[in-house]
This record gives sequence, structure tokens and C-alpha cells, in this order.
Amino acid sequence: MSKTSFAIIAILLISCGENGKKEQPATPRIKKETKVNSPKQNQKLSVGDAVQFEFETRSINIDSIQIESNGEKTTFSELKFPFSLATEKVGSQRIKSTVYFGGKKETHYSKVIVLPTEAPAEYTYEIVNTYPHNTDDYTQGLLISDGFLYESTGQNGSSSLLKKNIKSGETLEQVNLSDDHFGEGLALVNDQFYLITYHAEQCFVYNKNFERVNTLSYQGEGWGLAEFKGNLLMTNSTNKIFVREPGSFTIIDELEAYDPDGKVDSINELEIINGLLYANVYQEDFIVAIEPETGRVVRKIDMAGLLTSAEAARADVLNGIAYDEQNDRIFVTGKLWPKLFEVKFTPKNQVQ
Repeated sequence: MSKTSFAIIAILLISCGENGKKEQPATPRIKKETKVNSPKQNQKLSVGDAVQFEFETRSINIDSIQIESNGEKTTFSELKFPFSLATEKVGSQRIKSTVYFGGKKETHYSKVIVLPTEAPAEYTYEIVNTYPHNTDDYTQGLLISDGFLYESTGQNGSSSLLKKNIKSGETLEQVNLSDDHFGEGLALVNDQFYLITYHAEQCFVYNKNFERVNTLSYQGEGWGLAEFKGNLLMTNSTNKIFVREPGSFTIIDELEAYDPDGKVDSINELEIINGLLYANVYQEDFIVAIEPETGRVVRKIDMAGLLTSAEAARADVLNGIAYDEQNDRIFVTGKLWPKLFEVKFTPKNQVQ
């Protein structure tokens, strides 16, 4: 082998890393001239608190700082100032700040967590009436229309949409989903039933005759569903509640369920009652009432003890809230439960 060959091999070995691959130069990080010292990322605030902004610069003089939040923009001329959020929503709020200096600009993003100031009011229940419920029905969605109970059930191979007689529990009409679809939440908008699925990312739309008239798509899991002011509120296992337009099923807004201790996760079956969004919390024996405009949890209803110990041993979790607006009646049940309960929600401090 010639000296020239040895030299080429040596150069190749030096230019390669230990794994035989050519080492790539690190991309230099571009240093910004400005920095946000406050608020810290995910800093917690209470509703009504101002966000305290504080910027730091590297030997430059700023011209102005523009803060943008919830579609509104405000301009400041100092490096330190308070900023009031233009929203009543609780949960995470993303704030954009743009610093202008010497004909240039730099953009920063901050996220704060806004918490309610008041703890949810503590409620319990009174049983008004008890009706039979099919123990084969894995209840997912529940609603009342024209004096009938409509229920969507889950589990692959046994998911369905049911029309029932409230008093007898008898199934009057039924349409089954295919075996590969796991039924979830149910809502009624403009005389059409919307039934979402767990993992299939499909919402089936039925008319009052239980004929499927449309199939809509979405991304992620489907859990609970309810109608509110002509739109649909949908949950996905987290504390997030998505506002969807019924025709296209696109997300037009979203909110997050929070109490003063933090986010309330696993929001499941939903029902609007007198302007509040009532929600089962999956695998818990309580229901929360949420302001549908803000996400603030304002009530917590203790539902423990509805079933006897023997009944509970053969049943699954509490799930299903239906409101009969015409007669001002509230109904609750659970997955595989033997009973449907008509109840009243009562503040705990009023219970004798």
C-alpha cells in the first residue's frame, strides 16, 4: 500500500466518529437579545390576577412590547408591567409577546395556568324514583327527548343506540354498531342523534327513525357528548372540553375543567342542566358541574351509596346523566347497573 493510500485512510478515520459515521457540526443556538423573566412557564394565577411581566435585554434599548392574548393586543413601553387577561376562562392561557427594538423584533410565548378562586359547592342527592335498567347495557350516553330515554352503550360487539320506556326500562327501538366500534357519548341536535366512538375517530349521525344519515370524523378518543346552544361539547379522557360545530364536527373552541386545586381529569358523560354542564368523572362516585363558558368547576355532587353493596358488586362505575327539561327531572345510572334513578341534587348544608 502506498504512502498516499495510508494518508487517505488516516484522514477518513479522523473524520469519522466512533460509530463510523461522519460527525455533524452542532447547529449554533441563536441568542436572543431579549428574555422573559416573568411570568415563568406554567405559573399559576387566580382568576382576576394580573400577569406580572418582566423582560431582560442584552445591551439594547427597546421601542415597545406588544402583548397578545385571546385575540386582543396591548402595547407597553417599559420592561416591567402588569397585564390583565382578557378572558374569564380558567386553565392554560397562552400569551404572545413581541419586543420591538432598532427596526427588529423578537417573539416569546408564555403559558400561565389560571385557577378559580372559590372551591366547588358541596352537594349530595335525594332519590325521587327508581326504575329498572338492563344490566347488559354498558351505559355511555344518556338523554331524554319527547318522554323517552335514549341511551348509547359501549364495548366492542355490543355497542348500540337504544330508545327506552323510562318507567319499565323496556327497549323500544335499537340500532347496533358494527362489532369493531365501541360506542361512547350521545347528544341530540336538531332532531338528530350524534353518537361518538371510543377509538374509531368516527361520529355516527342518526335521525329520529334510527336511520344513519351521516358519518363525521375527528381525531383522538371520544368520551362524552352534549348539546349546548346548538353546538356540541365533547370530552376525550382529559380535563379538556371541545366545542364542535355539528355540521362539520370541527373544533371551534375549547375549555378546560379546573377547580382551585388544579385540573379535573377524566371528564366523561355530559349533560346540560339549567345552564351548567354536569359531568361524570370516570371511576369516581361523584359528578361535577362546570360553567360551560369558563371551565370553572362550581359544584361537586357526592353520589356514593346509590346501589346496595350486592348490586355494586355486580355492576360497573357510575356513568350516565339525563335531564328531562319539560318536567324538570334528573336521571342517573351506571354501566351494567340494575337501576335508573330519578334524583334531586341538594346542597350538603341543607341536608338534615
